[in-house]
Amino acid sequence: MFQAKTVLNGHAGPIYAASWDGEFLYSSSGDKYVTRWNLATGLQDSSFTVKLEHAAYTLEAGGQFCFIGCTDGTLLCIEPASKKIVWEHNFFGNAWFSILIDPIRNWLIAGDSEGNLIVLEPQTAKRILHLPLAAGKIRSLTISDNTCFVSTQLIGILVFSCENWNEMASWEPNELGSNALLVNSEKNEIVTVGKDAHIAISNSDYQVIKRIPAHYQTIYGLVKVENQFITASMDKTIKVWNADFSKVEQRMEYKNGGHNRSVNGIVFIDNHTFVSYGDDKKIILWKKDPLISWSEN
Repeated sequence: MFQAKTVLNGHAGPIYAASWDGEFLYSSSGDKYVTRWNLATGLQDSSFTVKLEHAAYTLEAGGQFCFIGCTDGTLLCIEPASKKIVWEHNFFGNAWFSILIDPIRNWLIAGDSEGNLIVLEPQTAKRILHLPLAAGKIRSLTISDNTCFVSTQLIGILVFSCENWNEMASWEPNELGSNALLVNSEKNEIVTVGKDAHIAISNSDYQVIKRIPAHYQTIYGLVKVENQFITASMDKTIKVWNADFSKVEQRMEYKNGGHNRSVNGIVFIDNHTFVSYGDDKKIILWKKDPLISWSEN
């Protein structure tokens, strides 16, 4: 069972996004600050704090940079080690909703509230590609092998080739758009969650094979920790599912250490740990004690 091990308090507004770079957890809030946390100590790292003019709905940390997408359309790159702004641009004037770092191809991919998809060189912000998809909010971006999945508000999920950015397919697993997507390579399936409060499971031909009513309100978060899937919702709950989504193995809510307002997302940390964050201004570190194997001599 997962237990709430640490509650990170420090933001003065709802927490909209978080990202783990392998050493620190970065978070952005309605208080217009981006900060980072040491999960080992549960303390805010006072050596890194960014004050923004506008709040950020999305951020992504990795390598030597932290990328932040603000509600006014500003996209900026920070080098945490030097605390310097490497570059700052406002391409379209729309709020950014998703950012993805692709270290293999050295790409920074971002999607905004009006369906603009942009691919940049991370170090320089040189534009590699712009696709005006006219698809509403681009809620999430996922790369698996040579395929990029773009989850949109209005036209479902678009599938692009990473080699030439030709559109390969599209489908609508969730009504009213999908907020998060996970490729379950073990079963050759694609798992999505969305505003319809359902988990949708699709096959490799992008056909929905199962839809599961999972929460009472919008599902914002989806991660896999070992052989379990975890979902987080506006209904203030987090649920832990078994490998085939046939059973809820654990439900976390306020009375057992969870959130008392909307859970806006979850972040995978390791095979025993994840983080949740929400409108209650809290970041919660959840940890499952590893199984201990006993042997008789």
